[in-house]
Amino acid sequence: MRMQRFAWWKSTLAGMSVILLLLAATVGLYGCSPARSSREGEQAPKPNKPPVNPLTGEEVSSWDLLTRRPLAVKVENDPKARPQSGIIDADLVYEELVEGGVTRFICVYLSRDSQVIGPTRSARPSDIDITFYLDPLLICSGGASQVISMVKAAGLRYISEDSVHFWRDRTRKIPHNLYTSTALLRQYLTETGDTYNKLPQSGLVFTSGGGDSGEGEGDEAQSASQSQATSINIPYKATICAASYQYDASTDTYLRSINGVPHTDLTTGKRVAPRNVIVQFITVTGSGIYDVTGAETPNLQVIGSGKCLVFTGGKVYHGTWKKANRNSPTRFLDENGRDIPLHPGQTWIHLVTEDIGAVYK
Repeated sequence: MRMQRFAWWKSTLAGMSVILLLLAATVGLYGCSPARSSREGEQAPKPNKPPVNPLTGEEVSSWDLLTRRPLAVKVENDPKARPQSGIIDADLVYEELVEGGVTRFICVYLSRDSQVIGPTRSARPSDIDITFYLDPLLICSGGASQVISMVKAAGLRYISEDSVHFWRDRTRKIPHNLYTSTALLRQYLTETGDTYNKLPQSGLVFTSGGGDSGEGEGDEAQSASQSQATSINIPYKATICAASYQYDASTDTYLRSINGVPHTDLTTGKRVAPRNVIVQFITVTGSGIYDVTGAETPNLQVIGSGKCLVFTGGKVYHGTWKKANRNSPTRFLDENGRDIPLHPGQTWIHLVTEDIGAVYK
């Protein structure tokens, strides 16, 4: 009798063990699956996906490099300021019109750093609408009182020349000798208790991953507006700023020249050579602000839409730019309304009027 009871318990326990094993397997397959989202329609995060800079489309070593505040440094383009320092280190460069048809640069630094940046010069009204979407620290040598008031009213963080975060190079003449560095500027942000911690939007899409959509991976979009173009000339009215590029297929970069002279970096001696060049056609109005010579500061209309030429990989796209408001980034679209894919690396954006234009072949 005892032997029969023992056999019955042994059989029952074996059956229960099988059931428990099946339940554990079911939970492992369904209840704890990392592929499932906590909310319907949401994709689970990709823990193994490397961080990609939204301004360049390049992979970086840490998310910390992408969630710190962008730095937007005003850099001079007068012949007496050349060669400049630090432009080659920028993630993104805007070339804007100022008084007399001369141009200046806004060099944006996010994941990259630079030991020397400059010469740094004063702010302009258009800097606000151009950079506001990045929520950056705007770096300048100062500016007209009206301009600084506009920057403050917009709520844009800025720093102007001081003796701690800037220095003067005494081998050059004032005002073409003011310099700073990303280390000093980030020191300033720490000193002022900056709590910025977010991934900026760029409006740009890249061919090898990156961009805001994260859909840039894979082949480049095919467009009827796309054609070969390896030489670019932007004939600014102030010929001292005339810009040109020659596409170098071996490095997939556009070798930049100013007034026919190769544009180089003072600190490294390297050629300025962005991966992408965008010509954005805008209109210009008067700002009511005048410089010391009596020339009116132009106000660049960068909100709205207009034509653009996008040069990347030895090709040119005829497209349209769109920017809804000050808070939103600019998108560059082909004739089908799709984002024009850029090659990962530095992008140079020229803000020009129709009468300046661009010549390419």
